Amino acid sequence: MKSKIYYIALTACLLISSGCSNFLNESDPNSIPSNLFYETEADVKMGANGAYAALRGDGYYKNMYLYTDVRSDNSTLQDPGANSGVLYQFSNYTLMTDNSYVKTHWADLYKCITRTNQVLESANAISFRNELDRNKVIAEMHFLRALTYAHLVFQFGDIPIVTKPLRTKNEIWDHTKRDPKAQVYNLIVSDLTVVQQSELPDIQTGNGVGRASKAAANGLLGKVYLMKAADEDFASEKEANLKLSEKCLETAWSVKPFIALKDIAYADVFDKDKQATCPEILFQVMYQSGSSALSSNFNYIFQPSAQTGLTSIRSGSGNNIPTSDMMDAYSTAPLDPRKAISVGTSNGVNYTKKYTDLDDPNGYGGNKWVILRYADIALMLAEVKMQLGEADAANYLNMVRTRAGLPDYSGSDLREAIRHERRVEFAFEGQRWYDLIRLYSKAELLTYMQAKNTNFSEKDFLLPIPYDEHKLDTKRMYQNNGYN
Repeated sequence: MKSKIYYIALTACLLISSGCSNFLNESDPNSIPSNLFYETEADVKMGANGAYAALRGDGYYKNMYLYTDVRSDNSTLQDPGANSGVLYQFSNYTLMTDNSYVKTHWADLYKCITRTNQVLESANAISFRNELDRNKVIAEMHFLRALTYAHLVFQFGDIPIVTKPLRTKNEIWDHTKRDPKAQVYNLIVSDLTVVQQSELPDIQTGNGVGRASKAAANGLLGKVYLMKAADEDFASEKEANLKLSEKCLETAWSVKPFIALKDIAYADVFDKDKQATCPEILFQVMYQSGSSALSSNFNYIFQPSAQTGLTSIRSGSGNNIPTSDMMDAYSTAPLDPRKAISVGTSNGVNYTKKYTDLDDPNGYGGNKWVILRYADIALMLAEVKMQLGEADAANYLNMVRTRAGLPDYSGSDLREAIRHERRVEFAFEGQRWYDLIRLYSKAELLTYMQAKNTNFSEKDFLLPIPYDEHKLDTKRMYQNNGYN
């Protein structure tokens, strides 16, 4: 059985080798053992590029829509029987512990963690010509590790914590256990504190776009504290976490590189030719058009099956199809202009438009996956200030509504207004599931989701621990409740 424990840290002993220095590129990750590869500053920097490249993995942002939007009320699959119904398990709430996409998700998240740990170890051991460069690499790896652990704890709950390269069976076996999520949150906070105190710029520009920054770290930490504040297991810490969230979010907001959100066109956030210079975006996964290795595939997999020319020249796969409920969420009086940018309907089938790229016949898209942007900071500030009872909460909500050409909020249920605004603002951007578990109590969310699909139950608040991981040690790698 111990021979199987290498799965958790699949790339613990193998990492990227030499190759071109372009930030988007990485070379064969299986050619040279990492403990033999890292000898120079250039090796460490190339390893950092490999950690960023892990964000593009099949189980990371390439299929993040499955774990966030399809799993929510936002989208579904056009053909429930496609791929033997494995994808449909997410939207039908019939996930099995051997679901191959959950397994790949787990593996690719830990692959990114493995790479950050290797770079961190090497960066501290190898001489750099400039100490500033070393410190920046270290800060960037702490950011990526924190980001990845955030997804893991939000989606799986208790998870194994690995903060160093694992090179022996005994080391891996010692880490084949789920650690309490309180410890995971502590690690995330520690990692992002390193970034806050680092020499990284407040905002990345030019060749730095796609890399971590202090503003991105503050935004992410603000979200982490907000998620923890919503977790009923940490109810006694709620107010403290809300105040910490507010502090981080206000710090991120204070360095925004624009005057007013309304001055940035909503469409620019999703225009692949403008994303690199769009001042609203704090952090994004970088893709390159025309390259089978470096491109995104959202443009064609979100297009209706067997149709072309809507968002891609390549034939569509019919994934991440907007639900009727999602289509109806946009305001019609006045008409919300975000709808035409976000969704469309062709031959009776809804589809996602945000990732349109009609330039490459093979569907090799250059549209980035935006992880964090300033509209998100604004609406999180509205959310945290609402919960703290601060009078200016609606002001931040109205900044987003003003850009959309909608009137200021004038209702009596600010929480519902924020919930709704986040849904239409961030549709299909990998935000919805986190918003649901944060802006509803468990009891409320259970009622809400069961009204849409009676299959939904308490087990669906978390993903299952992959079968192969659970079987390594059924006690220490215990399964989430409700999954057999």
